[in-house]
Amino acid sequence: MLGLRNVPVRELSELRWGLVTNVAGEPRRRISTINARIETVATSPLYGPLLPDRRCVLFADGYYEWQVRSDGSKQPMWIERRDGSTFAFAGLWDDAFENGELVAACTIVTQPANPVLAALHERMPAVLATAAAGEWLTPERLEPADALRLLAPADGREWTYRPVSNAVGNVRNDSPDLIAPAEAAPVAPSLFDALGS
Repeated sequence: MLGLRNVPVRELSELRWGLVTNVAGEPRRRISTINARIETVATSPLYGPLLPDRRCVLFADGYYEWQVRSDGSKQPMWIERRDGSTFAFAGLWDDAFENGELVAACTIVTQPANPVLAALHERMPAVLATAAAGEWLTPERLEPADALRLLAPADGREWTYRPVSNAVGNVRNDSPDLIAPAEAAPVAPSLFDALGS
């Protein structure tokens, strides 16, 4: 990330996923701030002011998506690069006070899914090419158009996915086994189904 509290340097930090924000004058009203759509990120009153100088990257070696099948059930899938390499999601960050504490939080920029991953979901995180990640993290301010130019759609041929255990749908589970290949079987009702996600 660019550095907390407006220090113009790159800094490795732990961020909470989901910005803390005011909406329509209501103090800390809860809205979903975990993803920022590339189509509106530059013009959004929430994300637009962050784009020039509060950009960050979030490193990953894969992520989950739930495929909705024809019978309405959901199968969790693990998505990764074919070569198994790590990659960087494009993100935005901001500081805010919550319950009297300074919180550094972030959101991930999303874009339409590439042709391979569109079979799972219509959107995906914006993944930065290696050279673009360096530019995204420049300590200098970027005009919105220059920042968005760095978010080229990811080549679908670089990606693959596989079914994983339904255990990933329970936030209490945290184990390397969650990304182990699993047979695509009927999905049992989960918290995600109950919440309509």
